[in-house]
Parts: sequence; structure tokens; C-alpha cells
Amino acid sequence: MNMQAQKPLKLYIADLFGNGEPLDVKGIHELVSAYYPGEKYCSLSTISEHLKSLKAVGILHEEGSYLDDAGELVSVYRISEYGLDKLHKAQ
Repeated sequence: MNMQAQKPLKLYIADLFGNGEPLDVKGIHELVSAYYPGEKYCSLSTISEHLKSLKAVGILHEEGSYLDDAGELVSVYRISEYGLDKLHKAQ
């Protein structure tokens, strides 16, 4: 069990978008899995749900989508101006 104080996963995901770069679920998972080692909730499906939630409240917007090598639709997200404003106010 990791005893280090951690940000909630959803907040950490939002923070990852602070530089304005677009990210997808797999890219985010690669970035957060080291920060949340062994945590079962740090999964692709949980991250996908957090992204949808952040999009629903206007923090992120879907920049586009593409089909990966397996033929799966992959959404790419970027932070909105509103989201950047919220992140800056939270820090």
C-alpha cells in the first residue's frame, strides 16, 4: 500500500492537461500508473470515465478521434480555456 499522500486520480488527470497537450486514455494511463502503483482503480476504464466526466463539466473537450491498430475508436482530449482557468484557481 502506498502511504504517500496523493491527489485524487481525477484531479491528477486534470492536472496532466495543464500544459495544453492533447492526451488519450492510454497516454494518461502510462503517466499515472507510476504515480498510483498497484491501485486497482487506476485502470483504463476508470480513466476513461474520469475523462468523460471532465468533458461533461467543460474542463476538457474532445479534440478528435482515430481508429487504433486493433480497430478501436480512440478519443483524444485537450483542456478547455475554462478548464485552464479552473486549474490555475485551484493551485
